[in-house]
Amino acid sequence: MAQTLLRKVITLQRRKKLIPEHASVLVAFSGGIDSVALVLALLELKDFFKLKRVALAHINHGIRAESDRDEDFAVEFARRKRLEIFVERFHVKKMAEEEGENLEALAREVRYKALRSIKQKEGFDLIATAHHLNDLVETVILWLVRGAGLEGLTGFDEKTEDIVRPLYLVTKEEIKDFVISRGEAWVEDATNYDINYARNRIRHRVLPELKKINASLEESVLRLRDILKKEGEFINEQALKALKECMQGQALRRKVLTSLHPALQRRVIYLWLGIRDLRKIDQVLLLAKKGGTMELGDGKRLKVEGDYLYLQRQEG
Repeated sequence: MAQTLLRKVITLQRRKKLIPEHASVLVAFSGGIDSVALVLALLELKDFFKLKRVALAHINHGIRAESDRDEDFAVEFARRKRLEIFVERFHVKKMAEEEGENLEALAREVRYKALRSIKQKEGFDLIATAHHLNDLVETVILWLVRGAGLEGLTGFDEKTEDIVRPLYLVTKEEIKDFVISRGEAWVEDATNYDINYARNRIRHRVLPELKKINASLEESVLRLRDILKKEGEFINEQALKALKECMQGQALRRKVLTSLHPALQRRVIYLWLGIRDLRKIDQVLLLAKKGGTMELGDGKRLKVEGDYLYLQRQEG
């Protein structure tokens, strides 16, 4: 099974051309088993990808007691593999308290901002992350539970702008077998087992039960995603045309919006506002029918005036 990982990485590259030839790739490296597997795979397949440069970026969020241990591991790993490594340190917990932000969301924002800063400053073409098939399954289930339309249920893509995910088709079990077969160590993040986090409850409690029903759950979700993706693309084409019909300057014409098929109404709101939460989309549609105002968060508000639905941005 150890070679399965490499075969799947090659298959994905041939299908999607994630990484162009002679690219410089910056790997988001936490020191966990997933990122270790990603680096090992890229190094073993360096000639296949025709990579010009591979380097690591370790973002120390300063959240956990083990943060410095993880940084030390990352630096030592890079030294052994003769790779460049760029380390950025933050005190995200303190930042979250001062700004009143959600810790997880802020940590993700800080991480990607730092990665893109390193990429730009050091001249890399792409950032590679170690997201894999189990991550996709967890994301789909999380959105299903929260209430989402097609956009949520398709999870995330193999490539998003300058972010590539070469392990997209690989399962967690295949990652573990691969890293062990190469005799490599990794660091464990204790918070991955904290079931106070919704994703961890899905990972450790929900997925094991679902896999008792279908041992090939990951592959089934992947097939479902492909079907939903194609259907979503078709609906999207129709919704883009509908959005143009609805738009009047920066506002939406209510009567035109509410005359559309419900599936198109929801997709038009998603395209206009970028909202994935189906419940919130339905709230927007109710507002469009009945009038009033609605707070969207992040300083944004919807307001009905006459036949128009306006998006307002509050300053300050």
